[in-house]
Amino acid sequence: MRCPFYMFSDRTACKICCEGYDTGVDMISRFRSLTLKDRHMGRYCVGRYEDCPVYRCVYSSKYAE
Repeated sequence: MRCPFYMFSDRTACKICCEGYDTGVDMISRFRSLTLKDRHMGRYCVGRYEDCPVYRCVYSSKYAE
């Protein structure tokens, strides 16, 4: 994975877990299908993670100056 906030994913539950917007917080994105989850991962987690809504939220909340 390229995204620094990616933690893990679960194919069975169609979810992706990422670092959250504050210390001690994780964010879980649940998808209605494996296809949607895989599309998101391809587009953001392993692709242009800077464009991901989760990345932008976490970055602006914890790391932006």
